[in-house]
Amino acid sequence: MIVGSFNIRGGGNALKRRRISNIIKKGEADIFLLQESKFTNCTEGLAKSLWSNSDIDFSFSNSVGMSGGMISLWKKGVVEVLLGFKGEGYLGIKVVWKGDIYYVLNVYSSCFLAKKKELWANILTLRNTYRDGEWIIGGDFNSVKNASERRGRRDGELSSGAELFGKFIEDVDLVDIPSKCKKLTWYSGCGRSMSRIDRFLVSNEVVKRRGLVGQFVGYRDVSDHCPIWLVKDDSNWGPKPFKFNNE
Repeated sequence: MIVGSFNIRGGGNALKRRRISNIIKKGEADIFLLQESKFTNCTEGLAKSLWSNSDIDFSFSNSVGMSGGMISLWKKGVVEVLLGFKGEGYLGIKVVWKGDIYYVLNVYSSCFLAKKKELWANILTLRNTYRDGEWIIGGDFNSVKNASERRGRRDGELSSGAELFGKFIEDVDLVDIPSKCKKLTWYSGCGRSMSRIDRFLVSNEVVKRRGLVGQFVGYRDVSDHCPIWLVKDDSNWGPKPFKFNNE
């Protein structure tokens, strides 16, 4: 099962959605998590425009005004969704894939530390409540674990925020497997500031049983964030590096 994630910074017009669709399809994902859709409502037609020419289904969380909004997309017939759930900052599905149960959580975190701590506490509660399957959490955490994951910015909350984020990962008992090819996932418009705020966290058993080797970070294109994928098997690296040329 290949899972991808991308903060798209708004679904935009039809042209932008076609480009997002191309990114999703080239990654050959079975489940794809989108953050910051900025959609106050997501219809079936709108969801399919983000992953066109595929037999897909979806769940969504509305934006508040022009802020936030999450969409989780999956291939019908590949994964079977048993349950959907959501709360502030997260959108989850319980799925069956090849006979195993997984909880796949789409995350879009606030940039405010108090809100982050509230989200982390809620995710920890979910993790402790739903224990009949393995966990895959992906999205924009708006947090880094240490100074090496952020460049070009001064942040008064970096030290305490990074320490707390690291403790959350430890408490939730998930693995932050290494990034491949590229490490940083967000770039400012001028390119002087960058950080690794998008990532996947997964259960140990997911790594062992599915042979995950890392998180692949794609090129920045229609957003200031890069898409990421969970991939396995070094000899078949899944989604290859690609980028679009502006016309």
